[in-house]
This record gives sequence, C-alpha cells and structure tokens, in this order.
Amino acid sequence: MKYTLCRVFLISFITLFFAVSPAHAQTVRNYTFFEGTQYPLRVTWVFGDEPGPTIMVQGGVQGDELSGFFTGQLLTKCKLHKGNLIIIPRANEPSILRRSRQINVDLNRRFDKEYNKFYEDRLAKAIRFLLNNADGFIHLHEGSGFYNPKYINKMRNPKRYGQSLIIDATVYKNIPLADLCQRAIDSLNSKIPNKSYWFTLFNTDTFDKTTHYPEMLKSLTCYALVERGIPAMAVEVSKDIMDLEWKVRHQLQATVYLLKEFGLEVEIPKFSFPSEGKATGLKILINGSPLSGKSVNLVRGGPVSTSGQGDVVSGSILEPAVAVYASDRPNLNLLTAPRMALSSFPALQVSLDGDTTTTAKVRWSGQQESSPEPHGPVFLCWLNGNPHFVPTSGVLKVLEGDQFIIEGVLGSNRNEILNLKGFVASATVNSGQDIGYEIIIDPSNFMDKYKLKSHDGVDRYRIARETPGKRGAEFYLSVFPRIVKALRLSRSHGDDMLVDWKRDAVREVPADRYVLDEAWSNGKLDKIQPFINSLPVAWGEYFDVESGKEVTVTLRHSTTFELVGGMTFKGLAQMQTSLD
Repeated sequence: MKYTLCRVFLISFITLFFAVSPAHAQTVRNYTFFEGTQYPLRVTWVFGDEPGPTIMVQGGVQGDELSGFFTGQLLTKCKLHKGNLIIIPRANEPSILRRSRQINVDLNRRFDKEYNKFYEDRLAKAIRFLLNNADGFIHLHEGSGFYNPKYINKMRNPKRYGQSLIIDATVYKNIPLADLCQRAIDSLNSKIPNKSYWFTLFNTDTFDKTTHYPEMLKSLTCYALVERGIPAMAVEVSKDIMDLEWKVRHQLQATVYLLKEFGLEVEIPKFSFPSEGKATGLKILINGSPLSGKSVNLVRGGPVSTSGQGDVVSGSILEPAVAVYASDRPNLNLLTAPRMALSSFPALQVSLDGDTTTTAKVRWSGQQESSPEPHGPVFLCWLNGNPHFVPTSGVLKVLEGDQFIIEGVLGSNRNEILNLKGFVASATVNSGQDIGYEIIIDPSNFMDKYKLKSHDGVDRYRIARETPGKRGAEFYLSVFPRIVKALRLSRSHGDDMLVDWKRDAVREVPADRYVLDEAWSNGKLDKIQPFINSLPVAWGEYFDVESGKEVTVTLRHSTTFELVGGMTFKGLAQMQTSLD
C-alpha cells in the first residue's frame, strides 16, 4: 500500500499566474534565487495535469557528485500527469564548478540550526523555505563504493554509501520509510541484470543514541522528517561505477519509482545522454571579442569584461552551470562579477559544471609601474557591479544586501593585501586577504568586535592595507539598512496605486488584477525579491486579488534571503468586469 499524502500545495499559484483550464494542463515555471551572485539557485516547478502531492527533489548539494545534478536536470523535462514537483538540480553551483564536496562548509550539514557565516548558509535558508511547500523530499547523491550492512570487503561494507536508498529510521512518526523505499528498490533491482549493481536499503538509525552516523542529524533529509514532518530519503549511486550515463538513468528511475509511491504519475521522455563538456553552441566574449584559441590579449590596468552568447550546450538537455575564472581568482565567476586587471594573471578558464573546456593563456600588454602615493593610496572596489574609487580614510556608503568586491590599489605593481576587518572570506584559508571575493553586505555576517560606530550611529567597518613593504592605509564602509517605503501597483480596471509599506499589515483593496511595478526604497530594485503567497515572482508580474480572499506579498533581500516583511491584500467588492 502506498504512503498517502493528503496535503496539496501550490494549486493557487497555478491559478494566479497561469490561468489554467479546468483540465489543469502541465505547467512549468523556472526561477533563479540569488541571481547575479556567485551562488545562484535555479529552481523548477512542474505542476501536473491533475492535482496531487508536491514533492521536492534536489541534486548537486555536494559538487563532486555529478549524477545528482544531471538527474535533477533531466527530471525537469518530465511529463507530469498527476501531482507537483519542486526541482533543484544544482543546489550548490560554486562547489559544482569546482568539482568539490564543499567550498567553505558542507551544505548538507547546515540544516540542524540557522547558520549565517558563508554563502552556503544563505542557500540553506532558501532551501528550507522551498521545503515548506513540499509533502515529501528526495535527495540525489553519489557515494563511494557499495553499501552493505555487513563487511564483505573494502568496497562493500557499512561505511560505503553507493547504490543505496538512505533513510533515517525504519518508521518515523507513522511514516513507513523502510516499506516505501523497499518497494522502490524491488522494482528497480528487477531491471538491473548485474546483481553487483543492485540497490540496498540503508537505514542510518539517525535518532538512535548508538548510531554510527550522528552527522546525519545535520542533514536535509533529517530536517525534512523532524521539522517538516514529511517523508524524506536519499538515492545514492556509486562513484565507483564509471558509466555516468548508467548511473544517471538508474538514479532517475529510482526517483520515478519513489514519486509513484508518493502518489505522483510521472513520465520521463526518451533522451540521448550528451557528452560532458560539449559546448559547440556557447561563445564566451572577453571585452567584446570571442574567446577562441589558446590565448587572449589583455591590457594591464584595463577591464576584463566577460559575457556569454548562444546556447550553453548545443542540443543538450543538461543545462550546465557556466563559469569563467581568472587563474588567480578561482573563487570568482567573471560572468557575474566585474574585474579590472590591476594585477596580471596567467590564464582564463571556462568551466561547464566543473569540467574545464577552455584554458586561454593571457598575453599582456602595457606597463605595470608603481605610482607615487603622496596622499596615500586610492582603492578601487566594486559596488553592485559599478566601480568606486575611494581615497585613503574615505568612506563608502553601502546598504544591507549590496554586493561588494575589493579590487585593489590603483597604480600599484605589488600583490596587495586588503583586509575587511570582521569578514572571513574563506573557511579554509583566513589569511586576511579579501581582494577578489564577492562580499555580501550583511552586518550579522561580520564579527561584532570589529564593528565601529560613526558620529551618526551607522555601523562602520574598516578595510586595512596590510601589504608587506607598503605604507599602511585604510578606508571604511558605512552600512545602512535597506528601507522599503511603498509599493507601486498597477491595475487592470482602475488607477495605479501607491501603497505605503507596513510590515504585517492587512490592506483592503478592490478585487482586481494587480501588477507589482516596483518598490520605493533607498536602494536598487533588483536587491529586493518579491513573493506572492510564498512563491517567487519578478517585478512586473501580476497577481489576482479576488473578492473576500487574501493574497500576501512578501519581500526578501535578494542576496541574503533575509526577510524584509510582508503585507496582506484582501479583496473588496467583486469586479464588475471580467479579467483580461
């Protein structure tokens, strides 16, 4: 007997945005959280032909597990006849682009409590938010060896994870995890001729005091069980199976069997698995010129403007993450970050899902001579993609949620060291060097002991020059709160409205179709992320307020996911004319 889920989420979202017919034809919506940052989170919602449970499927939480993010991406192409899916193919793009389990911390160990130290913690916050709308959760992984509850050999034993469906308990609060997964395993193994590749049920007994896997208490599946009260499991294929296509196809089939257990009806179209790194349709431009061949010409002290043209992968359905890195800054994707070549570097590299497809040696022109500093150095930095030149002891005004990059010192031919006091750029190497990192302005992310107070009471942070052999100097950041004063809404059947923004307020408005035109605030509009009834929308999208019903508009910081606030709009009289 299948595990039955009685809650149905997101149907109102379909009605709001897609005006579906009574047949509820399948609808797909894609959205990117943290867009324009170094850690975008791409999400796909698939709303099936018929209502049913909503299941969240996630891959790519650890960047060295390729199968999971390929499987997740392929699942976005499914035909969903019943139910809804929330799919996150690449939960941790920076680690995928580095083919590393983690950059600062293991993202799948950040769900036991609220953290706020690294970009991984912002991703975890958004992932928890998305899980709030799910009735079940499937996590896609890739582990070493082949799990076996008994020690067989060094590749098949209880310390291996590959070829298993992992659960935290046999039964958790009346959720029959073991039975649900075992039925999927039986169906899956019946179609695998090679028994050495069969899947096995792996119960970590996470809540047992004698468990051998206490770290699972910090995992997302455990969070889903304990905090959300929904069934959750992981599908883990083996890193020691070299055939990537085989692993992806069987992980995808395992996911389909589990979705069937949840009550969804899903069909995967036939597909040809593309070769890794095939990028015939992608063109990278450096300062407006195509990056082709094995070299690129750059000018010392000049810009390094990077952009992409064309399809990411010609004919591919995997939609890989793309990055361009300067060899001296492997942490900064130049497709979403500016660069001025104050210091030279050997090469530029293009990466697709962590597979380096191009390495171009830089041919430098121009001189790199040191300029005198009679009044102290002038610092170059970037604020929301725009250059700022700050003199010694100068102050740069920034807002919470702004994107900030320290570029260096103008006219210096040294490898400068500039240290934003109170900020930790890397968990692995805290050398005090903060040049070339994307810094999200979030005072709660900085160490309090380095906080300074200005005469106007605004928090201030010091950036110190700590270059050996160079005269010390500094400049400051003054951090102001981001303030929303009003929302401007346009209507289908009435005058535009300017609504005072009052957090948690309920505002009665005429029943109508409204467009979220803009927010009046003290900063850039793209730094505020709007939601309608917990679903993300873009500025310029519409929502319907019906007579006697409520719609909640929530605003969050686009770069940190911190809550700005929410307002509820309640419909008054029924409209006299139908909506367009």
